[in-house]
Amino acid sequence: MNGDQTHENQPIQQTPRTTGGNKKIVKKAAKKRRSRFDFTKLLAVFIVFLAFYLAITLFIAGSIYYSFTSTAKNTEIYSLNVIYDETVVYKASASVVNNEYGLYVPFNSLSSIANIGLAGDGDDVTIFIIGSDNRIECTKNSSLVIINDNPVRISSPILYENGDYLIPVLLVENYINGIDVVYDDEKMICKVINDVGKSDIELTLHLPEDMKKADFPDSYKEYVYETSNPNE
Repeated sequence: MNGDQTHENQPIQQTPRTTGGNKKIVKKAAKKRRSRFDFTKLLAVFIVFLAFYLAITLFIAGSIYYSFTSTAKNTEIYSLNVIYDETVVYKASASVVNNEYGLYVPFNSLSSIANIGLAGDGDDVTIFIIGSDNRIECTKNSSLVIINDNPVRISSPILYENGDYLIPVLLVENYINGIDVVYDDEKMICKVINDVGKSDIELTLHLPEDMKKADFPDSYKEYVYETSNPNE
């Protein structure tokens, strides 16, 4: 009986659980963490790549937009003096006479120093030299002008602002003979000048020159043919 009680009072030993299931759980958890880490890493790389791609795209788009919306400006920005017989009849700051197309002179100030007139209304007008057949046909906001029936494409368009036509200074400089355009690089002033007693104003048209024929000396025209006898 005592033996039975002793047996009954002994603590019951629990059988240890197998660790195989725990290992599987740990492995699954580790695998899940690695998958989550790989996904997070991949997402971070994708976000960085996307940001870089968007930055490049925006830069290219901005460059294209700038190239289409901006036009070539003068290398130097000059103010403007219109001078007749050493008297300044019109004076304007650089901010007034320069725009995105370049340097301009108002037609009213130009006509005050030269014997030129303006005919027509609306978009199509003609600048003509009074007392001659010389004329420049212009269209508002167009860089295509017709000088004495010859179409010419200039670098800047004819503009119309505040009730006056704006003429590119380059048009005066290159195609109107008798009006001098002088650039003072020290004071940054462009001077459009005409003097009393100067020769009449006329238009100068720069047409392409004919291709000159090649000139060969006479020595190139004399050919000496040597014949050899195969029997010798």
